Amino acid sequence: MPDDSRLPAPVRDTAPARLAELADLLGGESSRSKRFLGGLVVGALAGAAVAGASFLTRRRGEDADDPPSTSPTAG
Repeated sequence: MPDDSRLPAPVRDTAPARLAELADLLGGESSRSKRFLGGLVVGALAGAAVAGASFLTRRRGEDADDPPSTSPTAG
């Protein structure tokens, strides 16, 4: 028979505790909370940088695929 002590607790037993812990982390009052929020900000900024770089790479690729302009030149 498997060892039941290694199995995770049901979600209904841990969800309120985890929500309370998340609310505490988002409060911003403890050093643990400030560290969590700092990590959240750094992660958001890194994600935005990656998304922006991806967008610019795709946009440059589209510009290179466009045919040259056929506008008449002055002269």
